[in-house]
Amino acid sequence: MKIPIKGSKTKAKAMTQKPVKEDDKTATDVSEEVPPAADNGKMSLFHRLFAPGSMDTDVSDDSQYDSQDSRSQYTDMTGSLDEDEEDGHDDSTGEPSASSTLIKFDRELRARHRAACKNMTSGKYAKAIKTFESILSDLLERYGEEHERVGAALHNVAVANLRAGLLDDARDAIEEAVRIRKLTLGEDHAKVADSLVEYGIILLSMKKYGESIKVFQQALELRRFEGEEAEDREAEQEAKLKMAKIRHNIGCVNFELGNLDEAKRNYVGAIEEQRAIFGTWKNPFTLMTDTSKPGYLTMASTMCNKGYIDLEQENFKDAIFIFMESLKIQKVLLEANNKLILSTMENIGYCYCRTGEFDKAAKTYKELVKLQSETYSDQSQRGWSLAIKKLIHCQIKQYEFEDAFDNLRLLEDYLSTRAGKTKSTASDLRRTHKLMGEVNYQIFKFPTLSDYTSRLSCGMCADDRDAIDPSYWFPKKPANGSKMSGHRMTYA
Repeated sequence: MKIPIKGSKTKAKAMTQKPVKEDDKTATDVSEEVPPAADNGKMSLFHRLFAPGSMDTDVSDDSQYDSQDSRSQYTDMTGSLDEDEEDGHDDSTGEPSASSTLIKFDRELRARHRAACKNMTSGKYAKAIKTFESILSDLLERYGEEHERVGAALHNVAVANLRAGLLDDARDAIEEAVRIRKLTLGEDHAKVADSLVEYGIILLSMKKYGESIKVFQQALELRRFEGEEAEDREAEQEAKLKMAKIRHNIGCVNFELGNLDEAKRNYVGAIEEQRAIFGTWKNPFTLMTDTSKPGYLTMASTMCNKGYIDLEQENFKDAIFIFMESLKIQKVLLEANNKLILSTMENIGYCYCRTGEFDKAAKTYKELVKLQSETYSDQSQRGWSLAIKKLIHCQIKQYEFEDAFDNLRLLEDYLSTRAGKTKSTASDLRRTHKLMGEVNYQIFKFPTLSDYTSRLSCGMCADDRDAIDPSYWFPKKPANGSKMSGHRMTYA
């Protein structure tokens, strides 16, 4: 679905032909002629903007990607005011000045922008799309098509549609955002690169991998130029961080294609660029003064993505190292039970089990059990039950039978309350009871370590502790997917 904005100045002009009273907030300023629907029977984005009442609102609230660094960016569009502008009137006429009208326009737009970003954060994508499209419509009416603020508004519409999973609408909007930003700002402007990044993510979402990589490479070149033209060290470092994010995203495309070596190469390159900036402090992750600054969480995600590849290639030691480094950052920036933290710990525990370091795996799973026991959602309870099974497995492998038995009783209580709710509950309960019997036998057979040593030394008992088989609770390989960096909104 292509957006027919090109050559749409006549539409913008027609919108202004019907005057609207300034205090009439319910009046609608549109062309007398409503453009016909597209050939496929579905109105395009810009047709909807000029057809009142035809706004699409039935949008899925499921996001395809976790939004990294998705904070709203605000730009002061008002500038400084002189004395006449401060009171909002032109002294020569007594009428509101043009600048005061623009200030009011910007103030209202800013409030709507904030509301839309808030809806994005809470997953109310239908409302966000509707608000961003209304902002775009107002900017088209005031400025016409060829204006940088229209490009920014299109960028926001694209991101909102991407988050809602409306990929065709997202692609249409972002293509126009790129075109208008190039036209009004210049081919090599940093904001063109911003829109190219989102374009690349949209293409990846549409599984157009080759096109996605080409677009990301274009964005990378613009970021490189941005760094070369930077006027100070801070601007140069910011450009390098943006380059690292694009390398991160190129790595994600290759990850999805199964080109693991190429994906790893891009992730490693991104991490090196990030470390060159963030690794300048002796202890960066405890001395950070502004953790809201973009880049830190992206670095943690890049590290996790590289760890996923190490795990897939069974380089478990390397995976543990990079996951642990990422976890340190995450614990500074995120709440303790954030899903990214829980996911990283799952991967660490699994890698420790694969290397046979069950003591370290048990320590990780204990922390997971504790974190997930502190919330009461069904998802957290299920996560708790999975984590405690893995912990029990590790404790049995280390012959920590009393600790394992205590946890088996906790698991039994949990499963008993869920009897009949899922197909797996009954089989899990049978396995729990079987393990409880076997573990309890070992506890009574060797009440203390001295009893165990003396009975084995005199041949009174055989060492059959390994006869307990908890292998059906051996941790499964986590289902990992690459995490993109993008979804940044900008005030139009």
